[in-house]
Amino acid sequence: MKSMIISISIIAIGLLAVSSFFIAVNESEYVVVTQFGNPVNTIDQAGLHRKLPWQTVNRFDRRVQLYESPMIEYLTGDKKNVVLQSFVCWRIEDPLEFFRAVRTFESATQKLDDLVCASIGAKLGDYKMANLISVNPGEVLIPEMESVIADEVNKKTADGYGISVMRVGISRLALPEDNAQSVYKRMEAERSAIASEYRALGEEEAERVRAQADREKSDIIADAYRQAQMIRGEGDAQAAKIYADAYSKAPDFFRLVRSLEAYKKMLNKQSVVVMSADSDLLKYLNGACLAEHEGNSAGAK
Repeated sequence: MKSMIISISIIAIGLLAVSSFFIAVNESEYVVVTQFGNPVNTIDQAGLHRKLPWQTVNRFDRRVQLYESPMIEYLTGDKKNVVLQSFVCWRIEDPLEFFRAVRTFESATQKLDDLVCASIGAKLGDYKMANLISVNPGEVLIPEMESVIADEVNKKTADGYGISVMRVGISRLALPEDNAQSVYKRMEAERSAIASEYRALGEEEAERVRAQADREKSDIIADAYRQAQMIRGEGDAQAAKIYADAYSKAPDFFRLVRSLEAYKKMLNKQSVVVMSADSDLLKYLNGACLAEHEGNSAGAK
């Protein structure tokens, strides 16, 4: 029993001794091997690698890291206070340089925070408040500012810290209370100006539509009047032709009908008409009265 325990112990010690000569490296990390505090080897390939037992293994995540700064107050180019929270996307580009310059992720994020905050403070002096907050999208220049800051910070970290800065951005923007009201009033004025412009354009379009409608209305009325006059002229011509035909076929009957029409228009219960007894207009009435008188005389006889 004791010999079995001794054998197992020897095997375990042997395996432990053998394992101290190898390093298992995965794809998501860099390894810097140091000996008595000094780097002697850098491993950036996944797999099993050799080392000496007294050497130390320092592992660093090679994936993209995200750091967010606290809310910090800055001053814009037009002397307005603004509170910003920024973020940095970064990763280790040179593990050996990173180990020599910062060694830990905590130290790296602190240096990044200092560099980014200093760069934001300097660059904000080139921009006005309207370039950060505006109702007009064309005035907002935050993406441009983010790109400039990222390039500037990356130049410093790539050479000095072995860090590649992929992006710097503004994740949150706020206003101090004393500046908020002035910004809100400015935005309200900008909105009012835009609304007035739209109203003016709407009125102009409405006037154009009304003028067009009036022109079309006048054209339609003129065309209708022209057609009505043509129809009336054709009707008058046909009526004149009918009258002429009727007169040529039965002139006495035609004169009688026309006289009766004249009587109808001229006479009513209140009409008083004074005419000569031999008037052509009254000859039919005179003839009727004479016939009635002769009839009455014959009856009396």
